[in-house]
Amino acid sequence: MKVEKTIELGNGHKIEFGKATWDESTVSLRNRYLTSNGGFSPRSSGEIPIEDIKILVKESIKNGFVSNAELIEIAELCIITLKLKSEDRKHLTKDDKINLMKQASSDVLYLNDIKEIGEDFDAVDYDVK
Repeated sequence: MKVEKTIELGNGHKIEFGKATWDESTVSLRNRYLTSNGGFSPRSSGEIPIEDIKILVKESIKNGFVSNAELIEIAELCIITLKLKSEDRKHLTKDDKINLMKQASSDVLYLNDIKEIGEDFDAVDYDVK
């Protein structure tokens, strides 16, 4: 995999985006865990096509493996991301994302959207099929 972007999650855990090992025209993602000698374990650091990640997320949500709190967090991130131009999304730092969340939390339309989503989830725990 030719890594083009790395997100540090702490304790040697990273997420890497880049060109896939099997096809440079395909974007892939690797969930990378460092080993004690500084390398990484291919068994615990699998490379997955980005298209498969989208399917995995959707199916995880549809089959009830994502909590309501996590769904709200994902919805918040989606609303914020939709307000940005595609090119701007690629260059956001963690601090940029935190600032956007703060800005969005004072946006009346955003607050109404999230409030409605939260009330829906508070009212009932959906059985997703």
